[in-house]
Amino acid sequence: MKLDSLIADKKYHFWIFFSVLLFLSVLCSFAYGTQFLGGDDYYFHNARFEALMQGLKDGTFPSYIDYQGLYGYGYLVKTFYSDFILIPYALLANLTSKDFAYWFLYFSMTMMCGTFMYIFIRRVYKSAYVASMSSILYTFCLYRLLDLYYRGAWGEAFSFTFLPIVFLGLFYIIKGDYRKWYVIAIGFSLMIFTHVLSTLLLFITASIILFVYYRDMIKEPKRIYYLILAGVVTIVLTSYYLFPFFEQLLSDTFYFQKFKYSPYTTAQSRLDWLTILRGSVEGFTLGQKSTGIGLLLLAPLCLRFFVRGNKEQKKYIRSIDIGVLIGLFYIVLKSTLTPWTRFPLSYLSLIQFPWRLYEFVVFFFSVAGAYYIYLLCKKRNIQLAAFLLLVVLTSVVIVIDASTYKEIKVEARLSDKDYLNETTHYTMAGMEYYPSRMPYPDPFILQRGDSVASQLKEIEVYNFERFDYITRFDIKTNVKDSIGLPLIYYKGYVASLDGVSIPVTESSQGLVQIPIDRSGRVEAYYKGTLVQKLSFYITILSIFVLCSYIFLQRRKDKHFK
Repeated sequence: MKLDSLIADKKYHFWIFFSVLLFLSVLCSFAYGTQFLGGDDYYFHNARFEALMQGLKDGTFPSYIDYQGLYGYGYLVKTFYSDFILIPYALLANLTSKDFAYWFLYFSMTMMCGTFMYIFIRRVYKSAYVASMSSILYTFCLYRLLDLYYRGAWGEAFSFTFLPIVFLGLFYIIKGDYRKWYVIAIGFSLMIFTHVLSTLLLFITASIILFVYYRDMIKEPKRIYYLILAGVVTIVLTSYYLFPFFEQLLSDTFYFQKFKYSPYTTAQSRLDWLTILRGSVEGFTLGQKSTGIGLLLLAPLCLRFFVRGNKEQKKYIRSIDIGVLIGLFYIVLKSTLTPWTRFPLSYLSLIQFPWRLYEFVVFFFSVAGAYYIYLLCKKRNIQLAAFLLLVVLTSVVIVIDASTYKEIKVEARLSDKDYLNETTHYTMAGMEYYPSRMPYPDPFILQRGDSVASQLKEIEVYNFERFDYITRFDIKTNVKDSIGLPLIYYKGYVASLDGVSIPVTESSQGLVQIPIDRSGRVEAYYKGTLVQKLSFYITILSIFVLCSYIFLQRRKDKHFK
């Protein structure tokens, strides 16, 4: 088959794109290598992943805690930072190796990111060419690569993968077949399971788009009904995360609620215009890295001045221009011009970094750039040349950026002894999920060690040991007392004295506290709560029910066709 015939045949369009996506994803794997420790948040996510692996091994999943975290005091991350999408990769790691699971995690997320973006554009803008171009621009943009490798920010980087699903669902709700309301429910659920802060920003972005297209919603009230239905289903689907999360919030207060000891604030993390400009034109220079979208994504936007289009295309151009305007607005928001300490932006200070908005800038700009190129390159041979040029330039950007990553991140980390020793600062990130009563972990825990503290100081502790997830010791006393254990308090801890259950409370220092009225053998461990266990099964059951509904709905549609 000749090349022209191959390109012209629509049934081959996806597989041509998929082959290119596979090539670029493999190139990323080889270029950046498997030294993921260059990422700023690598050790935090590594600790999360290893705790999940251990929880699956010892049977404590879904109610497990990172009992090795913070010198054995235990760190409950999963309730605040969902591990749901990591479960299959942790199972894979237990069956093979952690290194292989990490590689497959990065590779598969990249492949899915490109594929979902292609499907979104293909369904909405009806062009395989635009879908292919925008998918490459989106998946391999500099900001996503920065999140994935330089920052090692798994949550935000992986949320790129599921963002197109939400926007496809939004399209169905506003303009398309609203009976496919479940698409936006699935998309938002995956976003919540991946990164809550990105989900918050996505909710705001989706609200802006719904406001712009409010007439379409009012014209057909059923669309509003199905949007509400999607919201309710999303809550049920994400029970595994949402219910335990709010259960802990109702039981205690934590660092992230009071921003206690937080090293980051939105006002301090704004970008000056020089940094924004530098980040917008990077991608082809070695040894330089700024937070930005890169020249390859920015340059196609300039083609807008030459774009016209027919009546049908102008409808698409309008929607794309709206996205570009939102993207430009977000760039201003992340700049030093924006007063993040004032109302109403002060209520969004929990996002820490205003430049998280780049994720949506990338999304809108990648769609716009691809569509502008498509409208200007009317002849097939010119379109093919533009596509090949994009693939070549993207490959160059990947190789250059990977070289810079190894030079300024990996080599620096390998020579940093404190980093390689996995200090508390790196493994616990910003300490966001510690009880607010607890003093700053360093030096509090280092000084306290494994001591068991009593109020009356009339106890004797011996045979202290941490056996897997269980902390146990013998105690000798002749008086009633309350003792503080070397365990960080979270709702879900249980304790026993000689096998008899005793109540667990939180001490004034945010540690596990138990009453003692006699000598004996004490055991304490994190058992989890009924809400944690039930919510997991609610999520699994709701996924099964939704899949059954989709299957029956499609079967019904085929029957009527």
